[in-house]
Amino acid sequence: MSRILISILSDYLQPNFLLIKEMERKYDGLVFITTDGMENKPEKNPKRKSNWLTKALKLPEQSVRIIEVVEDDFEAIKRSLDSENFSKEDSYILNLTGGTKVMPLAVYEFFKQNAYNAEFYYVPIGKNVIKDLSTNNETVLQYRLNLEEYFTLNGLRYKPTTNIYSENHAINLFGEFRRANFNRRNHNKIANAQSLPKAEDKVYYAGAWFEEYCYYRLKRELHLNDLSIAHGNHIYRGVNSQSDNEIDVMFIQDNQLHIFECKVSLWGNVIDYGKAKENVKDNLDNFMYKLAAIAKDYGFKPHSYILTLHNLKNVYNDAAMENLEKRQHILGITGIKDCNDFAKQTPILEANKKIEKKQLQNAVAFRIETEVPKLTPPKVLGKIDLSQISKK
Repeated sequence: MSRILISILSDYLQPNFLLIKEMERKYDGLVFITTDGMENKPEKNPKRKSNWLTKALKLPEQSVRIIEVVEDDFEAIKRSLDSENFSKEDSYILNLTGGTKVMPLAVYEFFKQNAYNAEFYYVPIGKNVIKDLSTNNETVLQYRLNLEEYFTLNGLRYKPTTNIYSENHAINLFGEFRRANFNRRNHNKIANAQSLPKAEDKVYYAGAWFEEYCYYRLKRELHLNDLSIAHGNHIYRGVNSQSDNEIDVMFIQDNQLHIFECKVSLWGNVIDYGKAKENVKDNLDNFMYKLAAIAKDYGFKPHSYILTLHNLKNVYNDAAMENLEKRQHILGITGIKDCNDFAKQTPILEANKKIEKKQLQNAVAFRIETEVPKLTPPKVLGKIDLSQISKK
């Protein structure tokens, strides 16, 4: 008798991957239930969800059984499953998290009505737990994704940049800049980076040093390993040889992606500082839009931040700061930290819980039921929860 783990695929593959990894050595074979829409291969945006999941699991494609069904036809899905001749001698682990609303209902009913020996599970998105729908028990998910796995599940690749100088070098430079009141005009090398003789020093003192400093500091403060954090990242879609975008620093912790835009200054490359202040707001808006676009374009669900050593209090009065916070929440930016935060020398993400709670209060929450209906005809599996819409 074999034990088969069956996953229903959809745009977000993380729950499928996590249950498979959690159940490692507890199953003998894998089955992916997918659709034509999940497996189509458009020229500009190859979309082969089963391939992405198999690749993230580091398995040969032929080792996984793929079943393609009609995504919105309840009876057709059951007929497709029936034609697969699942053995009654085997037992089945079914992950009902993915797919359209119709797909998990049809899969559930097929295995229940035909009296297969089956267990039913659900992995809530954004929670590191597994719900056993047969017993209604909940267990803590132990497996933690690394960056490579996360990006592969999204059909992407990333290539980080090598550190130019050591952690001590970056820490010492930060200390010097702090003593210069975070004013780049008061630090000779930072102010005149483009005049330095070495090419790597031009890049480093123009701003790469702060990116590296944030990388080192986040890694140390959060106890992250080399597979969980990277900086200077070029993002590639599919087999493309040219990068689509760049992410200054990113890490994954507790299966949640965090991305950062790191800027020493928001002035940009200017000579006349007296006229540069008016550009700060535009530059900050552009960085927020960039982070929002990255999340939307790649299908990420990240916590995103802007880290800068600029003094925002010199640019924004109270009313302007309130408007900035509103745009921040609308665009899904989790936090903006400036020199006033860095001057405290407290952990960079110390205040995150408060910021993220405020962000959730301003978001529309979509909730999928964790209980699978046991009656026929089936009920709708998901519904929209409007209780958290901001009244502002």
